Amino acid sequence: MDAPTALVVDDNEMLRALLGRILCAEGFRVSAAGSVEEALLLDAAAHDVLLIDLRLGGRSGADLIDELRRIDPAVTARCLVLTGAAGLDPVPAGLPVVTKPFTADELIAAVREVLADELVAAVGEVLPADRAHGADRARGADRARGADRARGADQEHGADGG
Repeated sequence: MDAPTALVVDDNEMLRALLGRILCAEGFRVSAAGSVEEALLLDAAAHDVLLIDLRLGGRSGADLIDELRRIDPAVTARCLVLTGAAGLDPVPAGLPVVTKPFTADELIAAVREVLADELVAAVGEVLPADRAHGADRARGADRARGADRARGADQEHGADGG
């Protein structure tokens, strides 16, 4: 089974790297972009889950979501919005939001929820927990050790930012 893919779109390089480490420790293949343009060059719509910061310096994360919606309306089901300004930034309707600062556990839980919702939409049924998460268990102790290292970095450096 291929590893799930994630695209992290955030203009903060340090946060992109931290999110990448957290997701890699959970078994994801991670691509990263610092802008809407970079994300589109990386074929954003082809990823299993997209973590998109709303404030990107140039064009906004909402602009990226609009572009992706034009390419493939179903892609928004795989989007997870990141924001450090909850209540100030307009969030595209119906998308899950993770507010900065967040813990690695909160992030992974939100990512898993997006993936589970996408799986239900694709398969048309809810899989029993044993079948839905069997690949997670198969990764075993190596994954757990990697996640512990990533969480240590998260706690040491904090997962906050613009």
